[in-house]
Amino acid sequence: MSGLTARAVEILRYGPTDGWHVGSGYLVGRRWVLTAAHNVVDAETLLVRRVDGAERPAEAVAVDEARDLAMLAVTGDFAPDDLPPVRFARVDRSRTGEVGPCWATGFPRWKERRLESADIRQRDSAQLKGVIPTGSNLRTNLLELRVSSMPRSAGGRGVSEWQGMSGSVVLAQDGSDEFAVGVVTEHHVPEGVSVLTVAPLDTWADTMRDTPWGRELGLGNLVRLPRPPGPRPPSSGHVNLRRSLPDFTDRDEAVAKARTLLTERLTETCPLVVLHGMAGVGKTELANELAHRLASTFTYARIRVDVAATATADAAMVEVLAAFGLSGDRLPRDPGQRRREFQKRLRQGPSLLLLDNVSEARQAAPLLPETPGTAVVVTSRTTLASLDGADRLRLDPLPDPEGLRLFERIVGADVVERDRTSVREIVVLLAGLPLAIRIAAAHLVMRRTSPARYLSRLQDETRRISRLQGEDRGVRSSFELSYRSLRPETARLFRRLGVLAGRDFTAELVARTGDVDDEDAERMLGELTDRHLVEVAGEDRYRLHDLLRLYARERMEAEESDSARQEAFRRSLDWYGDVLHEWMSRPGAHEQPPADAIAWFADESLNVQASLRAAAEAGEDRLVVRIAESLYGLFFYRAHWEGMEAIKTLAVQSARRVGDAPAELGSLIHLAEARRLLGRGTEAPPLYERALEVVRTMDDPGKEAWVLVHFGDFQCDLDQAERALDLYAEAQAIYRGRDDAAGEIWLAAHIADAYRQLDRHADAARVVEQAMALSERRGDRDEVVWCAWHLALAYEGLGRFADAEAVLRPAADYHREIENKAGLATMLCILGSVHRHAGRPSDARRAYSEALDLLIEIDAPTRAAEVRQILADLPEED
Repeated sequence: MSGLTARAVEILRYGPTDGWHVGSGYLVGRRWVLTAAHNVVDAETLLVRRVDGAERPAEAVAVDEARDLAMLAVTGDFAPDDLPPVRFARVDRSRTGEVGPCWATGFPRWKERRLESADIRQRDSAQLKGVIPTGSNLRTNLLELRVSSMPRSAGGRGVSEWQGMSGSVVLAQDGSDEFAVGVVTEHHVPEGVSVLTVAPLDTWADTMRDTPWGRELGLGNLVRLPRPPGPRPPSSGHVNLRRSLPDFTDRDEAVAKARTLLTERLTETCPLVVLHGMAGVGKTELANELAHRLASTFTYARIRVDVAATATADAAMVEVLAAFGLSGDRLPRDPGQRRREFQKRLRQGPSLLLLDNVSEARQAAPLLPETPGTAVVVTSRTTLASLDGADRLRLDPLPDPEGLRLFERIVGADVVERDRTSVREIVVLLAGLPLAIRIAAAHLVMRRTSPARYLSRLQDETRRISRLQGEDRGVRSSFELSYRSLRPETARLFRRLGVLAGRDFTAELVARTGDVDDEDAERMLGELTDRHLVEVAGEDRYRLHDLLRLYARERMEAEESDSARQEAFRRSLDWYGDVLHEWMSRPGAHEQPPADAIAWFADESLNVQASLRAAAEAGEDRLVVRIAESLYGLFFYRAHWEGMEAIKTLAVQSARRVGDAPAELGSLIHLAEARRLLGRGTEAPPLYERALEVVRTMDDPGKEAWVLVHFGDFQCDLDQAERALDLYAEAQAIYRGRDDAAGEIWLAAHIADAYRQLDRHADAARVVEQAMALSERRGDRDEVVWCAWHLALAYEGLGRFADAEAVLRPAADYHREIENKAGLATMLCILGSVHRHAGRPSDARRAYSEALDLLIEIDAPTRAAEVRQILADLPEED
């Protein structure tokens, strides 16, 4: 499966009216298949079949009918986990020429054969070879693949020999690399068999680059083909650039943008481009490579000066003049004369000035040219917002696929192939930082150690940055320059960000953690963002690069006391606890969390889980218990069972360590519930047994009855209704002994559920009728409604549909009256079930439809999906 040709797949589409259709596609990632949109639209069933005959279901995750492109996600194990993604490229239509050689593998009709044992016809593969002329089909923005290989006749006038090739991905070779440039969409028979129409991937990739799979496939970093010819030697020799790195990797999009900005209006103005980004991201490398690639434009001079290494702008100007050959006695002594000579030299021919490592705008301003024909590239760790007239390009860490390619170019493909899994994990730990990747790769080469062994060393977070140190450069020293430029209060805030365990954070959390007010936190985050020590992750959301997080922790440990670090960490946890408590302490919040809490949890779920894991490791057990208690309703509402299990496991352990019996009891019940919902019911009984042990130490019979009822409910879930009735009987004895009528009414519904599971619907009805009479005597409407909907279920089981409807209607009206949308949705779903079993599909559809609207309104996606399926299965009226 690692071979490029073996990635070609058949797309099998079954339509509701026209049976099976066969097209082609290409496995561009471990589970991602690229094909033509018309291969998948209106499909009831989609299958993807490999060349070895293995088939898997697939679903379309993006369908662009206008461009005729679609991305499919294949379910199950379809390809090896370490299958690298295909590289993508855009075809440069601005220059005449050809892209190629190109090839595509697909499954045309003329390669078709029918298997005796299968209803689906099978086709063998065909490989096309050809080239793409850059100047064809400009008006339609399509590509033209001129094929040099010819098919066998498909037969039939007007029938395309290439039918079935649509969806094949066209790859272009460039040196030793191959890139996907387009997808075959159709073949016009009148054009002959040698021309196929291809949809380019560039604008589609720009649209999809920020999707999860787009980031995985590296769609934001397209190479431009055909590559420009190698730089011509400069005509003057005024060049002092660093050498061009042979392993320079995958900054094609940034190079293309910078090239356009620097050359498009060169004769009219003095282009100025600021390349900015965090320390170690490769700004200098990119600027240097860009200067080499623009040799044919800037024929007079290409000069680099390290501004950070010069004391003043005048000193930097002296270095530039030296590169022009003016030094010693030839160098003007008067500063004014030097400035005039500097501008004069820049006017003598097309020149590119590279001002490296600029920290403030005032360092660069005196070095800018005054007349058109000279361009300037500035590299900086800040945006240099006060530098007027600049175009700014932000340089981000490499996506994992590009980081892996850079690593491979340094250590060699054979090293990577021997242990691709370990190499990929190394690259992930380095979070795409080119400096770190280069140092790590160099260590692997020099020390001749295995990737697995080096990975084991990097996994120690406390020493990771120390291990990323080369002979003359290191990640720590690179970060140090940015850190030391901060104001003291901003540096202190940056250090304290290292205690945050989540991936991203808000300014409000930062304010609490740093013990500053909200306004100061916003201001300091702006400073950190400008210096690329913090990244903007969304509206009022920020994040730290993984290695910067470790560096912040280092500075915290080196410059502040253990107690200060612990207090900062506790403040961050208290923020989570206070925010959650404010929402989830409201009445009914665990059954129907407030909308603000639901929206907040969508952003903070992973962060709060990471914080609780860190709190448990740090022994902050009381904070773990407090926060975990407030999370139950949100986990349940969003059906995050894995998260609920992980957090409640921590909560049980923490509550036990601090001797908080009520907290341990509640977490045990929630943990058992999570494991049941995860399909691991056999792990739950010991948790309930432990819960009974805990509750019996609390001298709280009502709570003991509550545990017994929950244990009984779990037995019902395991189809052990008889055992459940035994537990309910113990609980009932406790309620009666305490003269707890409310407890008995609540329990009656659970007993009825067990009877219904045993098909003893009459017993279920009897129990709830008794409870309902008691609740009516007590005059408690909530209790009456509770009994009503469980009585309706019992009546439904007895076929007493009219009686079921009669008790449900007042219950539904009550929920409308108190505006309980979740409760009303439940009543309507039961009413819909009654109508459905009574043979009234139209009435059932009305009830379910209203319930669905309510579930969508309160954002209950799991329940909404269940109701949608019921509606889809309802028969139509005659």
